[in-house]
Amino acid sequence: MPTKKQLEEADRLAKEFDWSTFDAMSDEEIRAHWAWDKDMTWPTAEELAEFDLVLPAKARREVARAKAAPAETASDGTARGKPPKEAAE
Repeated sequence: MPTKKQLEEADRLAKEFDWSTFDAMSDEEIRAHWAWDKDMTWPTAEELAEFDLVLPAKARREVARAKAAPAETASDGTARGKPPKEAAE
């Protein structure tokens, strides 16, 4: 895990980097520039087909909450299984 100092340095470098040069490059030019790095490999189409999308826990909870929200509301707009707020008074 990177240290706070390493993260701050990476953030500083990202802010100072001339992204317009990178944005102007084509995908082929980017691949050519990274070709020297033997640790950097692009996944093949077959490898991409095998990848599984894994959503972070927070995103999974939000999706589950969004799916559950319509089921918890009755057709009259009140929550199912709970008395209306007026009944509690």
